[in-house]
Amino acid sequence: MSDDGTIIGDDPLTDGMNISVRLRRDFVVTDAARLLAAARRVYLELNPTATTEDAEAAVVDAADAVFTILEGDGLIGDALDAKLAAREADGLGLAGWRAQLIANEPDPLRPGGDCLRGDDVFALPATE
Repeated sequence: MSDDGTIIGDDPLTDGMNISVRLRRDFVVTDAARLLAAARRVYLELNPTATTEDAEAAVVDAADAVFTILEGDGLIGDALDAKLAAREADGLGLAGWRAQLIANEPDPLRPGGDCLRGDDVFALPATE
C-alpha cells in the first residue's frame, strides 16, 4: 500500500504489459568456510565435467557462493528459466532477469518478513 492509501500493483492486465518482479531475500553467513565448501560442491553438481580446481577457481567470494547455491536450488538460472518458459502458453512470456548481491546491508530484513515496513526495502545502501 502506498502512503496515500492506494494499493500498489492493482493494475489491470493488458497485452504487451511489461512486469518487473523485484524480490529481496537477506541471508546471514553463519559459517563462511562451510558455505564456500558447499557452494563449490554445488558448482561441481551443476558442472559435471568440472574439476575440484575449477570449482575453487570459480567460487571464490560471497557473490559466487550465494549465486551458485541459488542456482543449485533452482531459484535462479537455467532450471528456473525452463520452468517459467512453460508458462508462455499461459500468456506469460519471459524477458530478462537481474540479480545483485549487497554485502553488509545496514538495515537487513528480519526473519519472517518485513511486509509492513514503511521504508523502501529495495533502495540500495548509500555509498560512501
